[in-house]
Amino acid sequence: MSFPKRDFLICMCALVMLLTLDYTFSANQVTNGYGVLELTNSNKTGPLKEGIFHMSFRSKIDGSIQPLIVKVPKDYTPEKDWPLLVTLHGLGGGPIIVPQINSMVQIGPFGRGDKWYRDLGEKDVFECIELAGQIFNINPDRIYLCGFSMGGAGTFELGLKHPDTWAACVPVCGNLDDLALVENGNNLPFWINTGSADKVVPAKNSRKAFQQAVKLGFDHWKYTEYEGVGHSFSVDWDKIEKWLLAHKRIQKPSHINFYCDKPGRTYWIEITEKIKKNGTAKIKAQIVGQVIRIKTTNVSNYTIYLDSAPIELSQGLVIIENGNEIFQGSLAKDGIFKRNHKDTKVDKS
Repeated sequence: MSFPKRDFLICMCALVMLLTLDYTFSANQVTNGYGVLELTNSNKTGPLKEGIFHMSFRSKIDGSIQPLIVKVPKDYTPEKDWPLLVTLHGLGGGPIIVPQINSMVQIGPFGRGDKWYRDLGEKDVFECIELAGQIFNINPDRIYLCGFSMGGAGTFELGLKHPDTWAACVPVCGNLDDLALVENGNNLPFWINTGSADKVVPAKNSRKAFQQAVKLGFDHWKYTEYEGVGHSFSVDWDKIEKWLLAHKRIQKPSHINFYCDKPGRTYWIEITEKIKKNGTAKIKAQIVGQVIRIKTTNVSNYTIYLDSAPIELSQGLVIIENGNEIFQGSLAKDGIFKRNHKDTKVDKS
């Protein structure tokens, strides 16, 4: 008996809808540990066990359904906290993980496909991290970032634009357009990997970023160029895994470099307003004892969050900005110092 084509298409559509429901959950629904995961497990036997799972989530930003891939390590248990590895795919690809790494929970966001992990693509990555933290017991000081090709570029950018999120970063066959961003990595270890025979993203792109780090005196940055290897994600993951696990996020660094194109926060310093709207801004902040030295470029206003800084709140402190003492006293009441240059003429153009 022949099966009508129309009926076949209807059945296939229904199957796709069921599969979508089976693998879809909303970030704001994941409040009960493994409860929602029971719906996403294709075996319907309870919480996700060891393995790789293709899933999706509903974006809180625009309500769209976005895919991701999750790898649950062997012997995962919520009774202890786990490292998280975020893996970014290349242009034209889909969510990926690193099969060779088995000591961490892994997530591979889609990042809206070809958006280079910027704008909505960037927001999706951080929403996936938030989601992973709701599903799994993740150690916030052991969140690592890696990526291949476009994902390597995303690893450079997201790593350096948000250095206080990560414990360490591994870009593979990537590039960094704005080398000035390397300054932001003074507290964040990078291990750059590339192939000498890469014709898609030549090794010189990775080499330039590393050379900038060397120029800045960053001895916590590493570089490996695989002789004769082309555009490939096949690097020495065994060594990289051990290197990653040796690093934890630095929570309260004494010295911060923050270069950005828009206001934002990293660690205990936040740029709240620029002088020239269209220009980049830079702030260098260093704490020695109870003295905070600030050097600014194109920064009108900023905030210091002392409860997140390596300083003793119960004691008096001194703040020196661009060589001038601007504060001396105690901020123990709320632990926040807000700098507002009322006399600064702000260019809104």
